[in-house]
Amino acid sequence: MALKISWLNHAVVDARLVTVYWLPEEAVEAGGAVPGGLGSSRVSRTRVQVAGTPQELATWNAAALIYLRELTFAIGELEQVEERVRRWRRRLVSRRWAEATYKTAKTAFLDRVEPAAAIYQPVREAVERRIAEQEAQRFEAGRRAYREQERRREQARTRFEDWEWRQAAADRPLPGGSTPRELAARDETPRAWPAELRDTVGDIDIWWQRVRASVRNERAREEAVRKVAGAITSTATALEAAGRPGIGTVKDKPYEVRHGWWVHFTWSGLPAATWLRTPPDMPTGHLYAGEWRHDAYLPDRILLMRGPSGAYGLAVVTSERIANGPATRYRWWEWEIERFAQALVPHRLAHHTAHTSEVAVRLRVTDHADPAVFVPYADAVARRATAAFRAMAAGQARPDPKDTS
Repeated sequence: MALKISWLNHAVVDARLVTVYWLPEEAVEAGGAVPGGLGSSRVSRTRVQVAGTPQELATWNAAALIYLRELTFAIGELEQVEERVRRWRRRLVSRRWAEATYKTAKTAFLDRVEPAAAIYQPVREAVERRIAEQEAQRFEAGRRAYREQERRREQARTRFEDWEWRQAAADRPLPGGSTPRELAARDETPRAWPAELRDTVGDIDIWWQRVRASVRNERAREEAVRKVAGAITSTATALEAAGRPGIGTVKDKPYEVRHGWWVHFTWSGLPAATWLRTPPDMPTGHLYAGEWRHDAYLPDRILLMRGPSGAYGLAVVTSERIANGPATRYRWWEWEIERFAQALVPHRLAHHTAHTSEVAVRLRVTDHADPAVFVPYADAVARRATAAFRAMAAGQARPDPKDTS
């Protein structure tokens, strides 16, 4: 790392004339500290990358030191004159004298600096040529590394596309019209599989086990959704038949008023969701840095509300930043009963690229989860949610005082 030192005074001289490169002192045997006489506010010090042999560094530093000494003395004299004549320039009577004095000082400055600059110029050009060469080498090395990275990513992307094609085999029709997934749902196994399918999926027995496991997971999810939706509907029917006891007028942070009952949930102790991860056989080398997110929604509470039309639904308070600023906007996020029930048991797993909104990959959770883990999880979520709504139907739910007026 070198230090590029420039004295910036465009009224006197072009900046290149007073630009010098000082190499690290620890890289050479001789030298000395960078002269401190260039302590003017007009001095620019910039670090640049340059490497050389010990002999080159010693030669460059020796030339820089000689030139810096000339600059230090010449700049010191010029700035003394500048300071002396500055206040006289503002006076009409003494302005000519001040301008003439400063012009003489500039001439003396150039007379002293230009010969020293001419001697130092070959050194400066050699250093700048070395900087340009090494910068070009670094750029080329970076470009080669980028091309290699992209080549590997493209190979990984091809492997991922092959993996996706194998995954999609479960939904491609077989001779006869049904897909493997539809056969698994009917608990049917073909006597023989097409050769093309065998070539695509590899071990047909392991693949068929996965398809059947996916169907089992999907059934468990559908059953959980059915149970929760049924419990919400029966709760709403019971409350309506009882004359809507305990209904509250809820005016939370959103301005809009909702009428309903708060339902509180307890999700602690659910089976571990170890299936919310990347499938172990999925190629991921094509993905940029990011994170996997699932679409499971387990709220602490939600409002079972009765709309103006008499239909029942659910709502929760959400917030968002206004134009990414400090102000926050609150609003009600409303759910239909069926959609809320579906949201409790995750269906999708997605990879979100860091610092962007791009979703690089979307996977169906039920295709990859182990039924021994997913099925108990879906059942436990359904039982917790169903119990919360049935408790309300039994009159055990109370309005939340902090949210009800």
